[in-house]
Amino acid sequence: MKKVFFIITIIISGLVSCKINDEIYDYYNGCTEENISYQTTHIYIESNKFTYPLETYLGTSQKEQTKGLMCRKNLPTNINGMIFKYKDEQNRGFWMHKTYFPITVIYFDKNLNSISLSNMNPCTRGFLESKKDYEFRCLKESYEYKPEGSYLYVLEIIDQYKYLKEIISSSKQEKLKLIIKN
Repeated sequence: MKKVFFIITIIISGLVSCKINDEIYDYYNGCTEENISYQTTHIYIESNKFTYPLETYLGTSQKEQTKGLMCRKNLPTNINGMIFKYKDEQNRGFWMHKTYFPITVIYFDKNLNSISLSNMNPCTRGFLESKKDYEFRCLKESYEYKPEGSYLYVLEIIDQYKYLKEIISSSKQEKLKLIIKN
């Protein structure tokens, strides 16, 4: 009986400490409970042979585009990522500052054709790293993700998306087409 009680105590302590560690890490990174409630949209990525459906968050305002998927531990099971739509052409790379899970980013031009793809890993903050050093390091990493041209749309796809490998493979051989359904 003492063994069972001891094991249960250890398990509960571990679960509680994990939650506390997550909260400390969020606080350390400057993440708060406030998550933006994004609109969702259906989009499709089209290759010469296949069409891949995705359900994504939609980021159109400056605030939505700045926040993106930062500070989220995961996404709802029906959401495959986020699509950003800009008013003017952009050419800067995205960064993984305060982003907790890997994503694949596809940049699309004004004609909705893919111009570049990047597989991006989280930029995690070291325990003793200053906020300024962390932000600078994440910014420096973003240069690795700079697209090969100007874009108006960016699609962030989570690592768990069931057709991600097929999309990445297709992008190496051809331009992909973005189709947005509202």
